[in-house]
Amino acid sequence: MGMSKGRMNKSQLIFIISALGFLSAGCLNGNLDKGDMCLRLGDYPMAIAFYSDEVKRCPDSYRARLGLGKSLLQKSCDGDSSAWKDALVQLEAARTLSPGSDLAGLLGEVYLQRAHLSLAARDSLGALSALSRAIECNNRALEPVNLAGIIYFRMGDVDKSEMLFKKAVGLDSTSASARFNLGMVYWQTGRYKDAHGQWLAALAASPGDRDMLYWFALAEKKLRETAQ
Repeated sequence: MGMSKGRMNKSQLIFIISALGFLSAGCLNGNLDKGDMCLRLGDYPMAIAFYSDEVKRCPDSYRARLGLGKSLLQKSCDGDSSAWKDALVQLEAARTLSPGSDLAGLLGEVYLQRAHLSLAARDSLGALSALSRAIECNNRALEPVNLAGIIYFRMGDVDKSEMLFKKAVGLDSTSASARFNLGMVYWQTGRYKDAHGQWLAALAASPGDRDMLYWFALAEKKLRETAQ
């Protein structure tokens, strides 16, 4: 029984990092200016070195912690999955130093990617823990809620998955993925009319999806049989 989920790729994450903007390198007088320049150029090894030196010199520097976190994210995107953990440490430290900073979206995406890595390692509990943090960082993001619902469904916790999929539909009523998954919960629990309604809405959002067409047709057939 399939469920629908999304995945953030390397280019999307780099775009998110870039979208937060960088401070002007100016005359490159210190570690921070040099780190900013290297980060803009994609030279994360040098950027990590400059920001790390600044963190050692001034541990409460928001700019150094943020730059180091972004540099480590670039490193992780280049195939070093162990860098995710260090990136999270630095970004969480930056948020602690400046609670009003706009880091929630970036942190949410990082925790979501960590959840995908945990799932790849067959660590469902680790994935749920990361998704919980992603939702905490950005409670309006659809994908962490939807993915958590899928995990709970596969673990057999239908009530929890139903609650999460309903929340996902509430976040975006046009999401074919959330509608399809909620329909799966209804189908699994014998609520065929409700499943039919969710899959009809899913098809309206994604009319060419073969899986949704299949399950919608199955629900139509089931409703005709029960009506006889």
